[in-house]
Amino acid sequence: WGRVDESPPPVGSGLLRHSYASCSSTFSLSFNAQATQWRKQQWAVHLRAAHLGQTDLGGPAWPHRVQGKLNGKHCVAIDPPKHLHVRREQCYNLTPLLRHGANTLELKFSPKPDKPRDEPDEGFCVGVVLTRPRSVASIIARIRTRSTETVASGRQRVERLLTQQAASREGQEEECKVTGNFGRTLKPLCPVSLCPIEEAAIGRCCNHIQVFDLQAYIAVNQRMRSLDKRWTCPVCSLPLRPDEVILDPFAQGILDTLRGDEDTIDAVVFNEDCTWSTVTAEKEALKEPPAAGGDEATNEAERAELIDLSDSE
Repeated sequence: WGRVDESPPPVGSGLLRHSYASCSSTFSLSFNAQATQWRKQQWAVHLRAAHLGQTDLGGPAWPHRVQGKLNGKHCVAIDPPKHLHVRREQCYNLTPLLRHGANTLELKFSPKPDKPRDEPDEGFCVGVVLTRPRSVASIIARIRTRSTETVASGRQRVERLLTQQAASREGQEEECKVTGNFGRTLKPLCPVSLCPIEEAAIGRCCNHIQVFDLQAYIAVNQRMRSLDKRWTCPVCSLPLRPDEVILDPFAQGILDTLRGDEDTIDAVVFNEDCTWSTVTAEKEALKEPPAAGGDEATNEAERAELIDLSDSE
């Protein structure tokens, strides 16, 4: 269930109760809660759901319409999206309505009204999950502890990507060749914060040279309300959970040599042998073109007669 919503994470397995249901089901889930103790520990009970038609569990997913009651009180009301809009799926916090001891959650799923009769019902897995808070600092500390990348392994990764790009260019036809520095650049500014990268990070399975700032990536995604867009690589847009983020000491070493010059350096460009050079960002001040007529127009303006239109006299 941590794959449905990485933050906050479950406590242990976290699963208090779960059930499989179709998009037209009415069912109930009963579970026990230590409500007072959990509130003191700042733990929360969340209602989460995943679509069974997906090969890999991503963000939360719900049927067309959902109504829910916890211990007889309304706790969930999910309406269909407005016309031409996409609904922002989310998980739901049940903690405020928890009782100490036995709790009963009643759910009613409704399918789309225009669903064909011969079309099979969509399937969902619904779970009540016990979660704990996790701060940005704790996520970053976990990534630092688990990351085993070295300068040598980081360089090998870049060399492999450069070799693959060179082989790809050789296999292209003459009239359709990619030229320039495409795929061989490392920019010193983070694609998330647009500020200099302080601590270089990248996805374990990402196939690009560009890195991002660890603090910016975790902080922005932690606050992101749209769970289906949370935890995606800012460079290649592939899913990138915190446990798949690693530090990149090789890129960090290069960026450290550029420290203080990020405003004047546009990018680092790698050669096929992994040597590199910098591309300077030339920022020329935009000058306004002279007014039509040049100096004559200026002189004419200076000779213009000033007329006082006040009615003081």
